Amino acid sequence: MFLRTTIATDWDDPADEPAVSKVLRRILLEANPTYRKNMHLVDAWYIEFTEDGLPYREIGVDANGSPVLAGPSSEDYGFWLDTNMTQSDFEGVEVNQDEFEALWSKAEVVS
Repeated sequence: MFLRTTIATDWDDPADEPAVSKVLRRILLEANPTYRKNMHLVDAWYIEFTEDGLPYREIGVDANGSPVLAGPSSEDYGFWLDTNMTQSDFEGVEVNQDEFEALWSKAEVVS
């Protein structure tokens, strides 16, 4: 299953964050070093789930619908993949596999 959601799209720009938020961001994004600079750009997430309902792949897109981050990759584990959330924890709109795969291809993920 593939889902589009807007949860966790309210990150501050790292340049504008207070020191405490920067520390928290660093801890939360430790497994995703290249996500740090682009999390504030994410307007929506596209998430692929396994048959067991676990996040498998993810793409963060900006307000124009362009991928700004994606995982897992050779450098990033994945934001949602690093949680204990399952498909039932997400609210959003189901999308088809072709839409997801087109965005995944545009994201140019290196595995």
